[in-house]
Amino acid sequence: MERQAWKLIVLLLLFCYVHSPYVKAQVGNGKQITMEFKNEGLPSIFKRLQKLSGYKVLFIYDEVRSYHSTGKVEKASIEEVLKVIIGKHPLKYVIEGQFINITHKNPQNVISEVKGKIIAEEDGLPVIGATIQVEGTSIRTITDANGNFRLVNVPQSNRIKISYVGMQSQSLSPKPQMSVVLKTDTKALDEVVVEAGIIQRNKMGFTGSYRTVNQEELKAVGNINVLQSLKTLDPSFVVADDMSMGSDPNTMSRITMRGGTTMTISGIYDDTTTNPNEPLFILDGFESSLQEINDLDINRIESITLLKDAASTAIYGSKGANGVVVVETIKPKAGEVMINYSGDAQVAWADLGVYNMMNAAEKLEFEVLAGRYGDLNDWSGNRESIAQYQRALENVRRGVDTYWLKVPIQTAVTQSHSLNVSGGDKGFLYQIGAMFKDIQGVMKGSVRQTFGGNMRMTYRKNKFNISNNLNVNITNGNNGAWGSFSEFVNANPYYPVTNEDGTILRDLDVYKRANYADITATNPYYNAMLPSENRSKILSVTNNTNLNWYIIDNLRWTASMSLNTTNTDNMNFTDPAHTKYASSDYTKQGEYSSSKSRSWRYTMNTGIAYALSLNDHNLTFNGRAEIRSTSSNTESFVATGFPKGVGAIPSFAYSFKENSTPGYSESISRGVSFLGTFNYNYKYRYLFDASLSSDGSTSFGRDKKFQTFWSVGAGWNVSKESFAKDWDWMQELKLRGSFGSNGNQNVSNLTSNVYSYYAGSDIFGTASYLSGYANPNLEWQVVKKTSVGIDLMFWDNRLLLTMDYYHTNTNPLVVSIQQKPSSGLSTLPINLGHLNTNGFEFNVSWYAIRNLEKRIMLNFRLNGNTYKSVYGGFGEALANLNDAYKKDSSVDSKLNVNSMIQYQDGESPTALFAVRSLGIDPATGKEVFLTKNGTPTFDYNADDRVKIADTNPKIRGVFGISFTYKNLQASVNLRYNLGSFAFNSALFNKVENISASNIAYNQDKRALYSRWQNAGDVSQFKGISLTTQTPISSRFVQRDNYLRGESARISWDFSRDEWIKRLFLKDLRFNVSFNDFFDLSEMKRERGTDYPFQRAISFGLSARF
Repeated sequence: MERQAWKLIVLLLLFCYVHSPYVKAQVGNGKQITMEFKNEGLPSIFKRLQKLSGYKVLFIYDEVRSYHSTGKVEKASIEEVLKVIIGKHPLKYVIEGQFINITHKNPQNVISEVKGKIIAEEDGLPVIGATIQVEGTSIRTITDANGNFRLVNVPQSNRIKISYVGMQSQSLSPKPQMSVVLKTDTKALDEVVVEAGIIQRNKMGFTGSYRTVNQEELKAVGNINVLQSLKTLDPSFVVADDMSMGSDPNTMSRITMRGGTTMTISGIYDDTTTNPNEPLFILDGFESSLQEINDLDINRIESITLLKDAASTAIYGSKGANGVVVVETIKPKAGEVMINYSGDAQVAWADLGVYNMMNAAEKLEFEVLAGRYGDLNDWSGNRESIAQYQRALENVRRGVDTYWLKVPIQTAVTQSHSLNVSGGDKGFLYQIGAMFKDIQGVMKGSVRQTFGGNMRMTYRKNKFNISNNLNVNITNGNNGAWGSFSEFVNANPYYPVTNEDGTILRDLDVYKRANYADITATNPYYNAMLPSENRSKILSVTNNTNLNWYIIDNLRWTASMSLNTTNTDNMNFTDPAHTKYASSDYTKQGEYSSSKSRSWRYTMNTGIAYALSLNDHNLTFNGRAEIRSTSSNTESFVATGFPKGVGAIPSFAYSFKENSTPGYSESISRGVSFLGTFNYNYKYRYLFDASLSSDGSTSFGRDKKFQTFWSVGAGWNVSKESFAKDWDWMQELKLRGSFGSNGNQNVSNLTSNVYSYYAGSDIFGTASYLSGYANPNLEWQVVKKTSVGIDLMFWDNRLLLTMDYYHTNTNPLVVSIQQKPSSGLSTLPINLGHLNTNGFEFNVSWYAIRNLEKRIMLNFRLNGNTYKSVYGGFGEALANLNDAYKKDSSVDSKLNVNSMIQYQDGESPTALFAVRSLGIDPATGKEVFLTKNGTPTFDYNADDRVKIADTNPKIRGVFGISFTYKNLQASVNLRYNLGSFAFNSALFNKVENISASNIAYNQDKRALYSRWQNAGDVSQFKGISLTTQTPISSRFVQRDNYLRGESARISWDFSRDEWIKRLFLKDLRFNVSFNDFFDLSEMKRERGTDYPFQRAISFGLSARF
């Protein structure tokens, strides 16, 4: 009985289960549905419909995920709702009981299989990872390592869209067999493969930290100087302000990336190296120089990529420690002949607002208060000084108030012209270009002219591709005879430039002192009018040849060779009538110095590249070997004793400079590198990079010729996970990290003994002596890098955010240690100490308005960089150097300090050390110092020096705004610098420490108005005195926070206007830009002591025929 009961229960449950769909369907069929959806994905809509209706909605996710719908229904039936949801999408629905099946329409009108291959027009290579999408459906795939793709069941009525980042998309009708050629899209260069110089990286699968900018972005900041534009676009690329040489066009910038990796201790650089923290420059795949990039025509640049972390730079082994700047020039493209012209003009003027000098009346009043003229009522004992005062006073009263700062200044007009012709077909491409750049400086006589020509040809035949690129550049620099700008800044304003009759005074002022030598202030304008010269000329010829052999579809062999020769001539002539020779013998009047350098460099490399795609697994491998050699020689001499009026003709010289002979030097540097890289990714979701290189170089000890460098990197594209498919608000979320090592060859290369030769007239004849001692055990300076970062893209590419944290450890460093006098040498390079840097950088871009169809966009950008460096491991090894920086043997060592530099383990290389100051005592006018233990005192002691500040800012970067309205574009970039300090030399030298030897020169206004005078005065500076000297203290260190108007630009694009076609133009653009248009600084100091800074307005025109 019990068993029969269980059977009955099972039969009842089975009956209910079989008939429940009908019951539910009956309930669902009669249900009225209300719902609303706005641009919502169909999978999401169907899920909501299922909850509201009670039906089971069945569909294949991949078939409907690409469709979106917008609509609203109120109290509608299920069929009415489905019609609104599906709309015009190629879908149909079938209701069967409780179930709704969503499928495609017309499956019979399909092509069962579509195969094809995608290649790039530029080089004929297969395009790997291109997206193949059947429009209006979810059918899609990507090309494999050979550029091939395959689709199944493709509707004949739907077009196939082929797209790849950095290339122009195409929409084609489907065919069983397709061959497609994609053209480069220059406006999307920042989305292409990462140009690492010697190899290319796929952006989607790369784990490194980098930044790519294109020509349009560079020119949006400025049209003239590539490096100045680049510093605005990326926070890690820092171009330091040269407080001495300002905007001198013939002075190269000092550049660092991510803070540098070595200590700038005196004596450890090569003669040819000015900045051991300078990044490596790569131009079209080969090593280049700062000077070449500085003079490069901005119109030739296609892209610049900054490689920052180990995953990016480890491929450069022993040279990539300071980061790598990869510059790619525009390559010729197949098609009709293209003629491109670009012309730029710039008008610049000196920024003189940073100088706070006295006028004539103020300077004379200051001299009286300082006691220069003694007792003005003592006619009997002070007649000569009083007469001198009367002459100066008379000049002031008759209105002489010379603004000497404007005397050497000019309105500088710069022009630049570039012409490029390119064309060809798939078998042969050519490009010929020429440029001329004439940069005038704001000081008279300073100019830098560059003439350039380039010719690039590419030949393709079957599986071979050979290209040759020839570049010739001539640069002429001239700084004229105007000398240092400081000579004009310091000239006394109550003296005229010339006499009333037009003659030029040689001496402006003579300060006569009893029992002391006279102080003579010469007329800088007099010297400037002499036929002195300061010229340089650089001729550089570079030829790069590349060969590619596509052995099979996914295996390529490459070979390259670069040849370069550079000739540099420098000449400096000082006329014998120059005031510096006033008291010299005629045989020493006038000086002619000449230096001629010749260098020859060759680089040869060969390698293979292999790529393979197996289902969802993608891997690439690169193997490479390189040899390189650089040889150079320099000839120099200095001749003196010239007759007046003969000019810069060395044959008129009386002799070589005293105690000198003509110089000659030779150097040879050779290196070899072996490199292997591996990249793997799974669906471009999980990423892995690895590289290993072995470098050999003569730049290090003969016992340490080779060093191995490596890197590993990993990444996770979270946005490509299946659980992120419905994240319509997020386009990219990528996590990445890397760790590895690099070397730095920008340090001493004394690996062989260096001898100098002495040719005397004694009986022993020619002799030699050791001038440099080798260290055969000198190890490579190895830098270990760690970096983690995140890339985010939100809300239909409106918000982009990139953040990176980095850490570098240099161990060991290469430093020069002072040697005992008995050794006959001053220093010896050794391995000692370490340097650690921790930093953080970010880039944010937000499009408040982004209408691409109507070309209306408003964008806000902010970038920033902060880092801190700490060194250690030196112990007492630098004690002698610290003493040299700390004390001056000419006076009591406890009372004098000649530098704020001090080396102590655990401190920053940019730290400032000084005795702390509490300011000026109102009662006595004396400065109150703090001892190391915090006790106030009037007595200065150099041993009380402590760290008081750091010149490295807490954070620096750029804030920018850009607006686009159809053909009009406008942008503004503002640079900010927060948390840094600097020593104000103007306060130290021109407000205090004004001695009897420099009272004849003009001084800062604060020396007159901000000095202590009477008991009870609260002032920043001590009383006026020509005898009391002030040591360096924290009183002269000030905050260096500032906000600068770095660039502003307006441009018009006429390319879409019909009228340009009547002029046979295909493209026409015009722009106006302003650079350095304001400077709000918390510290008031002189910027550009030897050459002023400038402000500029530029005009640019580009046309394509």
